[in-house]
Amino acid sequence: MEAIDTRAKKGVRVYLERRGFEILEEGWAHGGDVAEFLTRDVDDLVFVFCQVTQNGGEGFPEEDADRAALERLAAAYLAEHLDFEDVLVRLAVVSMLIVGESRALLRRHLNALGTL
Repeated sequence: MEAIDTRAKKGVRVYLERRGFEILEEGWAHGGDVAEFLTRDVDDLVFVFCQVTQNGGEGFPEEDADRAALERLAAAYLAEHLDFEDVLVRLAVVSMLIVGESRALLRRHLNALGTL
């Protein structure tokens, strides 16, 4: 049987693809920082970070993304992929709450670390 994290990330991938995101890479890492998915959303480059938890009555996992780590990861990716010239970068967080064997609730924050 697949691990819950593996199944959850497959579900997130399907969710993103159904919403028109093009998956460029999966599990891209630099140092200790990891983005579960790197995607294109129209012309934007979107780094997607997943947080998964099983239902224990506490609700969705805390969204405590480390802004500095996420920005380091984005900078490292762009430094290695110079073919992206003028691109808007977004950092998205997808939280998944597993509520049963084949059921989950999903919450997506499009521009998770953006400010007004």
